[in-house]
Amino acid sequence: MERRGSDGYGFGRFLQTSLRGREGFVYALQIASVAAAYTAAGKLGLELAHETRSVTAIWAPTGIALAAILLGGYRLWPGIALGAFLTNLDTGVPAVTVLGITCGNTLEAVVGAYLLRRFAGFRPSLRRVGDVLWLIALGAVVSTTVSATIGVASLLVGDAVALHNVPGVWRTWWLGDMGGDLIVAPVLLIAATHWPFNRAPGRAPEALALVVALAGVSVLVFSQGTNLVYVVFPLLIWAALRFWQPGAAAGSLLVAAIAVAYTADGQGPFVAGEPDDSLLLAQTFVAVAGMSALLLAALTSERARAEQAMREIAVTLQESLLPRHLPVVPRMESAAYFRPAGEGQRVGGDFYDLFETGDGSWALAVGDVVGKGPRAAALTALARYTLRAESVREHRPSRILASLNEAVRREHAADAVCTALYATVDVNGSTAKLTLSSGGHPLPLILRADGSVEQFGEPGTLLGIAARPALTDHTSNLRAGEAVLFYTDGLLDAYAPGRVAESSDLESILRSCTGRVPSEIIAAIEASLLSSGDAEPRDDVAIVVLRVAP
Repeated sequence: MERRGSDGYGFGRFLQTSLRGREGFVYALQIASVAAAYTAAGKLGLELAHETRSVTAIWAPTGIALAAILLGGYRLWPGIALGAFLTNLDTGVPAVTVLGITCGNTLEAVVGAYLLRRFAGFRPSLRRVGDVLWLIALGAVVSTTVSATIGVASLLVGDAVALHNVPGVWRTWWLGDMGGDLIVAPVLLIAATHWPFNRAPGRAPEALALVVALAGVSVLVFSQGTNLVYVVFPLLIWAALRFWQPGAAAGSLLVAAIAVAYTADGQGPFVAGEPDDSLLLAQTFVAVAGMSALLLAALTSERARAEQAMREIAVTLQESLLPRHLPVVPRMESAAYFRPAGEGQRVGGDFYDLFETGDGSWALAVGDVVGKGPRAAALTALARYTLRAESVREHRPSRILASLNEAVRREHAADAVCTALYATVDVNGSTAKLTLSSGGHPLPLILRADGSVEQFGEPGTLLGIAARPALTDHTSNLRAGEAVLFYTDGLLDAYAPGRVAESSDLESILRSCTGRVPSEIIAAIEASLLSSGDAEPRDDVAIVVLRVAP
């Protein structure tokens, strides 16, 4: 005999039943919520009906219905149908007309969502300009013809509207539904997809000031007959630029609420001969202003996302052009420092590399490519990998730089130039032999054990300019405890023209670091030359310090 209550099978059936029951409850709650929101907004809209009891120039439920389908799926259509039915149930029209209006309102939302999803790849967040334009074209202009046509036909069948009034009633219905899609739907879509509202640069105190200003100006504009409606545009632009989609949508809704309230009361610049025409004028103005603000917000947020992506790409690319960690060189100490200009927004041209060569010695390359961005990154990558490749078959620094010069001239345009310094280090016991060649690069400084500082080498010719650059090799012996400082020119003129450091300043700092390890030397240089508060350096800075271990 099977015992369902005492095994996993019985519990599983119970759990599945409970889950299905919970899902059913949630679904029923969603249907009820959509119906309640639709009915409440519909009753409010019908209070503004004039020519025909069932037709109003202000119809927010259209926006509620479209947002519900776009966010919750087609399965929420019963909520729209129920809301439409309850809204029109006591309007005094025949039952066939109520059913027709219900079908039209429901089908309108389903068709609008289908068109946006099927043909536009619509995203409810409205972060793309295309999404805003498609909402206008397919949601507000096209899908609303469904409800207007079916609804007016139902009124005609139920004898609730005269035949000669059909064009005017259809226009009012269509424009009223269009306003719901353009003013209400964006607010609901953005509220559901942008939470928490902290991506835009604006913050709470500024938002409060904006709300107060927008409300005050709107009351002033729509409470008097003088046409000053253009005054609200700067505030809507402010909302779009600083608070992006949430600001644009919420600001438009606030203006719409004030404009409709005063216009319905017979006040303001949009008051015309007929009440419906007055409300249509007010709603059309707010819809145009709101869509303009949403388009501006989409452009602003798209640009911000593109800049953020560029920063992330720049950081990733910059990291790929520099060694993550300096390798351990036997009987040598080393440290490096790199600081890009502009917080890494553009890929810099400074680079350094420390690696083992083909003959077992160690090589250090430091360089500076003219320019910023992808082109500079490509030249930086070429320089770094050319130097590594040439080190396998060549040992003399000057010949390796000559090969880099040929590669730069061959692979890049005539205006592509760079400076580079290539040095080899051969450690023997407590001493090391340093051999280097410079192609227009700042010469390194040697910190001797007795505290003296000397510049080492000759500048040479910039690489990429001449077919045969002047490149020479220079050799010096380093004793235990002696260090060599390599750097790019950004170290001395990082904050030019406001502040430029001289080579003598750098030498003085270096003398004060006698006996210190490389990381301490770099820290002293950074504190003296690169500490400038919140100011960003105008040029990249690269520093490498090598020291023979005591």
